[in-house]
Amino acid sequence: MQVHKGDKGQGTGDNGKGLQRLQLVGLTIAFASFFLLLLLPINLPTSQHRLLAVLGLTFTCWVTEALPLPVTALLAMLLCVVLGILPAKQAFAPLGNPVIFLFLGAFLLAESVRTHELDRRIVEWLLSRERIARTPLRILAGFAVAAWSVSGWMSNTATTATLYPLAWQTFQGLRFRLTRPESFGLALMLVCAYASSIGGIITPIGTPPNLIGLGFLAEQGNVHIGFLQWMLAAMPIGALMLVCLLIIAWLRVRKELGVRDWGSVLTTQRLGTPLTKGERNTLIAFGTAISLWLLSGLASLIPEKYLHAHTPTLLHSFASQAVTFFKELPEAVPALLGAVMLFVLPAEEGKPTLSWKDAQRIDWGTILLFAGGLALGDAIFQTGLAKRISELVTKLPFADTQLGLTIWGTSIAVWFTELVSNTAAANILVPIVLATAKEAQISPTLPVLGTVIGCSFAFMLPIATPPNAVVYASGLVPIRQMMLWGFVLDILSPIVIVATLFSLATILGL
Repeated sequence: MQVHKGDKGQGTGDNGKGLQRLQLVGLTIAFASFFLLLLLPINLPTSQHRLLAVLGLTFTCWVTEALPLPVTALLAMLLCVVLGILPAKQAFAPLGNPVIFLFLGAFLLAESVRTHELDRRIVEWLLSRERIARTPLRILAGFAVAAWSVSGWMSNTATTATLYPLAWQTFQGLRFRLTRPESFGLALMLVCAYASSIGGIITPIGTPPNLIGLGFLAEQGNVHIGFLQWMLAAMPIGALMLVCLLIIAWLRVRKELGVRDWGSVLTTQRLGTPLTKGERNTLIAFGTAISLWLLSGLASLIPEKYLHAHTPTLLHSFASQAVTFFKELPEAVPALLGAVMLFVLPAEEGKPTLSWKDAQRIDWGTILLFAGGLALGDAIFQTGLAKRISELVTKLPFADTQLGLTIWGTSIAVWFTELVSNTAAANILVPIVLATAKEAQISPTLPVLGTVIGCSFAFMLPIATPPNAVVYASGLVPIRQMMLWGFVLDILSPIVIVATLFSLATILGL
């Protein structure tokens, strides 16, 4: 993918040296905070005192990115064992958590979509609809819906990277027909990035924080939220945020709305060509996983009384067993089944749909980062440090109520993730919110969901999330404009998240 950059001034060598200096400074601060917290006479039990030092090092490394995030997570797990905070078997147990395998299966399915360019075909199909390529606002809406839809099933970064060349091509085709092309180019790029981030929340596999929240809820909160239940809660939030984004975009390009019927300027590469065998197999595997996820969610909605009343006596036992099977089916099973199908179904020239060489490109780092986060979360609860932190948090205004804690968790997550990776932010904030909910004796579900979804809404800075960085590199997005659009969305996000969650809570049984 060709990235069009503005004049950045310094060369690659200077940037590389600057980056090394920043990493060295970050490491120095991280280990200084570790030893300082370890040696200070803090009035805490030994295990809590040592864990506080580990958290200080981990948090500093995640914020400064002095080490790769997955390496920091592994270092935290290692220190928990070396310092006697957790036994080795318990510290490394998260690597076998079922959510890890849900990550793995989802990543393999998404990699097959990317390898066979099925994502580009889907995007081109959406953008080629006749009614979309008529006005600037419709084109923006088309790109927004494409990004929003695809990122629910694939990485937000991969979605933006897929859309970026199409958006650039569209901008080049229209720039001489517009009175203010720079406004349209800015809106188009930001819509692609922001809609990808927003769309990531609509399914559990859309972005890592979703699964991190579900994992913590299951492990520490004893609350299970199914695939369908998540979608029913998150999709309205995503849809409302998408509407907010398009309203902001409309305010930016409304002066161009007099232009009509210029026809499509997007040159499609894959549309109109027949599906390849690899694409068909990927659709079959992904469709199988999605069908099983939805069946599992639907089964959980069927009460036992309904089966007794509406199934013949001879079929009742079979129907009851089938419903029970799907109710108890772990989300990891459909993901792994779909992934295994990719290695079994033959594609072109007898090769598998997904080769192991292709599989090696998946985001293994996120899997390690999630495992490290779970280990730290477990340590925070096991040592009792979570209880101490939650006692402080409950002293915040209204933080001892479900609504108040949801507002606090969501708001902090939205602003915190501007500086920290969304995955790291979820690993840090979710255990604290969970512990606070336990301390206040309130249900943790809504506060955790609000916090997790808030971790995906980073709109203000290029460094906040990879989709922002991708479009910033186009040269069409001034940093001031990104901060202005992002600030408005950061203000709206907690309002939309909290209001929607509490409106749907009773209906969805949250």
